[in-house]
Amino acid sequence: MRCSKVLEKSFYFLFLVGFISVLSACSPSGSSYEGAGGQPLANLPELTSFVGEYRDIEIPEDMKYDHKKSMAVRTESFTGGVFYFSGKLQRDSLKNYIVSSMQKNKWRMAGEVATDSVLIAFTKPNKSCTVVIEEGFGGSLGSTYAAIYVAEDVKGGAGAGGF
Repeated sequence: MRCSKVLEKSFYFLFLVGFISVLSACSPSGSSYEGAGGQPLANLPELTSFVGEYRDIEIPEDMKYDHKKSMAVRTESFTGGVFYFSGKLQRDSLKNYIVSSMQKNKWRMAGEVATDSVLIAFTKPNKSCTVVIEEGFGGSLGSTYAAIYVAEDVKGGAGAGGF
């Protein structure tokens, strides 16, 4: 039973890496995102947390890391993982914070899909990151959940998605 959960997480991780590769290949190279009011970090919580060992991916301190669900992968040529967080932030506030902090850290937004959940894809040379944000039971009064999928080609090969 535990093996099937690991396989399921691995499948989702690999699926998202492929999804990011497709998005980065299809997105225009000059696209950018402007935060509301032209001041993307205004009125947002102070940063005190990073995602795993990735110092260029920030998460508000109100979001708590779930180590039981999260996992990291390291090989000779690849690092990555899926990192889960939850907290009492509104979905759109968290989305705006992440988009602004990723831009500040020189990530390029490759695409966004929003329904009940928000999926945002970012790329850098040899790196990709997908963030999925969902509101839990109770809508904006309940918890908000974020799953952050990161993939990095540490050998610097063919670029994002080239591993």
